[in-house]
Amino acid sequence: MGGIRLGQTYGHVKQSAFMNRVYYKPSLHHLVIRHPGVLRRSTKVLEINRKVRENPPATKCKGKPWDEFVRCLAREMKKTVTG
Repeated sequence: MGGIRLGQTYGHVKQSAFMNRVYYKPSLHHLVIRHPGVLRRSTKVLEINRKVRENPPATKCKGKPWDEFVRCLAREMKKTVTG
């Protein structure tokens, strides 16, 4: 897997032949056009992504009931990002 870099990178969702994904969003009551990829603008975000990639917090919470998993994940993310 390549390194994380600033600027636009490809996302995980496969796009249509027209490069944009169109879908209906019920909360807005109309169609939404989504451009492919992820735009990373901050070096701080890149640093957080690097820490999470090196030490994935979800693996420490694996197998727990959902409510406990969410609390565990929040706790582990806080440790990963600040520590």
